[in-house]
Amino acid sequence: MRSDGQLSELVKLVRQYSGLSLGRIISVAALAGLSSTALIALVNYSASLVAQKSTPSWAFFLFVPLLICYTVLLRINNRESITATQTLTHRIRMRVMGEVLKTDLLTLQKIGPPHILTVLNRDTLTISQGATMFVPTCQSIAMMLFSIAYLFFLSFPAGLVTLIFGLSVIIYFSRSFSATHRMLTDAWAEEGQAADQISDFLSGFKEIKMNSNRAFDISGDIIASSRHVADVKAKALVHLSNGFASIQVMIYVLVGATIFIVPMLTSGFSSSVVSVTTTILFIAGSLTGIVTSLPLLSVANTAAEEVNRFMGELEQIKKSNVTGSEYVDPVVQKITVDNVAYRFVGKPGSTPFTLGPISCEFESGKVYFIRGGNGSGKTSFVRILTGLIAPDSGRILLNGIEVEGAYSQAYRDLFSTIYSDFHLFKKLYGMYDTTDEEVEFWMKKLELPERIKFSNHAFSDLSLSTGQKKRIALIVSILEKRPIIILDEWASDQDPEFRKFFYEKIIPELRAMDKIVIAITHDDHYFHLADHLLMINQGKLREVDKFGSPL
Repeated sequence: MRSDGQLSELVKLVRQYSGLSLGRIISVAALAGLSSTALIALVNYSASLVAQKSTPSWAFFLFVPLLICYTVLLRINNRESITATQTLTHRIRMRVMGEVLKTDLLTLQKIGPPHILTVLNRDTLTISQGATMFVPTCQSIAMMLFSIAYLFFLSFPAGLVTLIFGLSVIIYFSRSFSATHRMLTDAWAEEGQAADQISDFLSGFKEIKMNSNRAFDISGDIIASSRHVADVKAKALVHLSNGFASIQVMIYVLVGATIFIVPMLTSGFSSSVVSVTTTILFIAGSLTGIVTSLPLLSVANTAAEEVNRFMGELEQIKKSNVTGSEYVDPVVQKITVDNVAYRFVGKPGSTPFTLGPISCEFESGKVYFIRGGNGSGKTSFVRILTGLIAPDSGRILLNGIEVEGAYSQAYRDLFSTIYSDFHLFKKLYGMYDTTDEEVEFWMKKLELPERIKFSNHAFSDLSLSTGQKKRIALIVSILEKRPIIILDEWASDQDPEFRKFFYEKIIPELRAMDKIVIAITHDDHYFHLADHLLMINQGKLREVDKFGSPL
């Protein structure tokens, strides 16, 4: 991690995604700071004339345009800051989503959805909050510098004392904030772990409700993590608050030094003491604004580091993948799996699982049932076949031509798949040519409840049983009109009557559509309806008869 005082990662993201020009930020901030200093100087000068019982009418006509100029510059700063911040948040999220979409399934599972959600939500929000301080901080810096220059004009000793004081405050606070920043960084990491625990809690809610000991144990872990984060944050923020309090005290020290010490160093200071004091108070306000923004900017920089690290990891994975040709023959006659093997490495100390080598063929217009026990490799084989993960060795050929399945979206677009852990979208994304009549035909055919309606390219309600959800998923898969359909344990949640209807009516219809139909199933009563019955056992695949005997 970079040193606390550096904001290079945040600056990098702001420049890359916000659309803001740093040169423009500095220019507008400098003009706003100059206008503000000019207003202070004009007010001080006019006040001295009034004290001499003179009426500076001309100053009023100069004050008004200066005030208008300052107001316009502030509004420009605010508009650009807010617009750029929202643009920054949007573009970072879209970039992260784009990089995630380019990864393979194993990478996504390794990173974990909770971490991706943390990057998309917490980190982008923190960066957005920090980025909003960019323009005001630049403006405060510009105002402070111009005001110190004006202070030197009023009184060189007062300007020198103020400059030394300002540098001392910044150095003091930077060193003081180092410890605070480390505490906040630790709390940041702890919050990520706490978010994972809460995600686990919500995902396993049914299991937690059914076991009071489990509920007590996981609640204890969440409480402990939350308490630790709260303690670390409280300690850091108390340290930070004490730093701010010290700065407030030091500001009074500066004012006191200006009034009581500077007169000892120079003669004639009494004539400008009011103007000097007024200017110092404005400088103190700017300095307080700068120091106040540092924690938020620093935390935003930590979030920017995390986002950049996350996207760097995804980019590296993308570069390591060998990109295959995107063109594949859309007319599928045969898919050949040639000596495909895959080695799955689990947790440290566990025995690696090896799938394959597997060789087989799937032809259009035929039905293939795959059977096998839990952990035999059925789902891993299907994921390799559909291009979700890449095999360690072997080839996949489409109509006799080798394809890079795991790296070709065109190849994956040949499949319509319902996995055992499928997700059902309420809207028919990407199915622009599907008509309401087609959907309603299949809804009636698959005996879905009449309360489920389809309009505006979306289903009205998905609060259904797993079996009914699978029927909707089957409708979507059929209407995708892909040449290959894969069904992973699709019939396991259907009642006996509809299961019989599925095997005896729906499967033959899919075959008649000249599709390659691959179904993972344990329903041995219907094995005779398949053209080929395949068995996977301990990662090895072979063709068997309906009794399980090798052919």
